[in-house]
Amino acid sequence: MTAAIRVDPVSERISRRIAKTVGSHKYSMWFDQTAKLDYDVHDHRLHVAVPNRFVADWIGAHFKQVLQTAAHREIGREVDLSLTVEPARFVESPTSTAKSAPKRAKSKRPGGTVALTGGSPRPTFRYRLDDFIVGSSNELAYVAATQLTEPNDPAGNPLFVHGGCGLGKTHLLQGICDRVRREQPDARVTYVTGEQFTNAFIEAMRSNRLKRFRRDIRELDLLAVDDVDFLANKQATQQEFLYTFDAIGMCGARVVLASDCHPKLTESFSESLVSRCVSGMVVQIHTPDEDTRVRITKALARRRGIRIVDAVVAQIAQRCQGSIREIEGTLTKLQAMADLDQRQRKTPETQPPMIGRALASRVFAAEWGDAPRKPARFDTILETVCDKLGVPKTNVISAARQRHVVLARSLVIHLARLLTTMSYPEIASALKKSNHSSIITAAQRVTKQLANDDLVTIPATMQQVPVTQLVQQLTHAVGKA
Repeated sequence: MTAAIRVDPVSERISRRIAKTVGSHKYSMWFDQTAKLDYDVHDHRLHVAVPNRFVADWIGAHFKQVLQTAAHREIGREVDLSLTVEPARFVESPTSTAKSAPKRAKSKRPGGTVALTGGSPRPTFRYRLDDFIVGSSNELAYVAATQLTEPNDPAGNPLFVHGGCGLGKTHLLQGICDRVRREQPDARVTYVTGEQFTNAFIEAMRSNRLKRFRRDIRELDLLAVDDVDFLANKQATQQEFLYTFDAIGMCGARVVLASDCHPKLTESFSESLVSRCVSGMVVQIHTPDEDTRVRITKALARRRGIRIVDAVVAQIAQRCQGSIREIEGTLTKLQAMADLDQRQRKTPETQPPMIGRALASRVFAAEWGDAPRKPARFDTILETVCDKLGVPKTNVISAARQRHVVLARSLVIHLARLLTTMSYPEIASALKKSNHSSIITAAQRVTKQLANDDLVTIPATMQQVPVTQLVQQLTHAVGKA
């Protein structure tokens, strides 16, 4: 005969207060079967035991005040809170008939890549973590991605990666999926875009297969969603995604998301979804510096079997300051031109042709126009800097001295000296200044920042970037304007 389970009446009353405060849905999700409360009358301490680190971190971040307030109101005094991970207390005994704690179903379905979109699972992923070129612009994101592949209690879960197009977000997400699938063959893994998730959800609703859709996705060990900002303005899909986020996260499953911008800056993301996205680790991938672009160019050329001299690699790295896709496109054009030259010369094709400076100059002249360039227009520089930093032109031309305005004004002055033939007095006149002494001071300030490679904050995004990188981007943008 099974012994009766003793229930602490004080803890039970605290639990009822918590349920009343957070509501039935959240209580069922986070407390009913995933938290055991024990009140110690001697130490005046509320012990909360949970099955895994994910639940511990979530309750600690979102419900600590709720727990302390409920205990205080029930007992009539302040209490200490102790939150511990005790998985053994949540293992269901063979004779128990109680409802088990929420956990991933131990189905007999094999591990591997799981398709949610109605198609067959992808046999391979295009990208691997081992091929990711690490530099100062993406080191933190790479470390976070690597940690997420650890089989036991991975750090930084969920992981949210954001950055501009073509900087390696997809590479990281697919690389995580690839490594987990290779090193943990029983793991159930899926990689989808935000659009594919949305389409799969809509199709499941239309075909009355929503239960199957939820079962498939909530049995996952790893869910990777690229371009998650596609869910913006789609309230029903966001709500489904939130339930999915909670359900698989409670079981310790891993979630990794990617978007062009920080979740707090994604328009029309619900407050709840933003909260979920920032509950783990949020990392940004920046535009790679020149050294990293050199290594990326060499790696891409090596993988494609392209023979290329170091001088051309350096030229590509200097010119392609936007995304990695720009480097890929340039290599494609160089390779095509080299192959065409080889066929026209009818030389034996025993090995790929070598891409040298002469051929590169022809391609670069056609692509960028290597003829001497005309000086940039001051208005173009002003518009480019203001657009990039999110500072109104009227503020830059005014006497305003806010930090972000001073930064924008100083960069305009530096680029005007670099890209135009304007003198200091002419720049002062363009900025509506009565004398040019402040213009010289601003130019010297930027020169010093460049020498020290100081970090500056872009007002539009509050992103910190090296000033050398920002000047490179602005110079490139002015050249293309």
